[in-house]
Amino acid sequence: MAGAHPLLLSSDVRDWVFIPLTLAIVLMKLLTQYMHQLFNSPPPNNKELKEVREMQAVTRSGRLRGAARFIPETSFKMRKEYFAGEKGFFTQKPVTRSPQEAMATDPSMMVDMMKKNLTGMVPQLGMGMVVNFFFQGFVIGKVPFPLSPRFKPMLQRGIDLASLDVSYFTSLSYYILLLFGLRGLFSLVFRDEVVDETEMMKRQMNPMAAANPMGVDMEAMFKQERTALNAMDHEWELESAEERAVDLLRRQIKAKKL
Repeated sequence: MAGAHPLLLSSDVRDWVFIPLTLAIVLMKLLTQYMHQLFNSPPPNNKELKEVREMQAVTRSGRLRGAARFIPETSFKMRKEYFAGEKGFFTQKPVTRSPQEAMATDPSMMVDMMKKNLTGMVPQLGMGMVVNFFFQGFVIGKVPFPLSPRFKPMLQRGIDLASLDVSYFTSLSYYILLLFGLRGLFSLVFRDEVVDETEMMKRQMNPMAAANPMGVDMEAMFKQERTALNAMDHEWELESAEERAVDLLRRQIKAKKL
């Protein structure tokens, strides 16, 4: 509140709450990262390369349809035959499967999902219980700039004091801030994939999307691109460029004479 006396934070809060809580969160993040690396089984490189190739083929097909008027008809037909011909790329069965098909045909994918969820959930649940039991109810710091009252529920979790200035933050809010804010720091330390708590929460809420990280039905996209290419009529933009240039030059000369 404006004009309120500032709180005098005890050094015991710093020594027995702030520093231990920070160390505990960092150690928990390290444990989660190493567990994720230990239990994570990456997909085969060959399959991953084929999935990237399929996505790039869809992108190239879209660019072909968008810029077809700038290439000759023979070049367009050659590319169209490669993508949408009888034995074209989009007539083959894609390696990238839909989320439902992937979950139904690959039991190991469900096991990998459970491993990833457990490696993130177990340390977080354990750390959440520790924070709620030992560190709840402490005001451990103050931000060095004024804030609006809308930030009060975010910064003062675990304490319900209407008279407390919104600039002060509690131990529970500090825990949540570090939990989701240390990914950038860990990405500088670890070269491998860093655990993303936000992505992990999305996986738990929508396991179908986690089965296919790209979240697309590649077979439907192949069919859509094949239909769009077959229904497209080619018109070369440069076919009569010389006549149009000469006509424009004549009009400019005529305008200057007038």
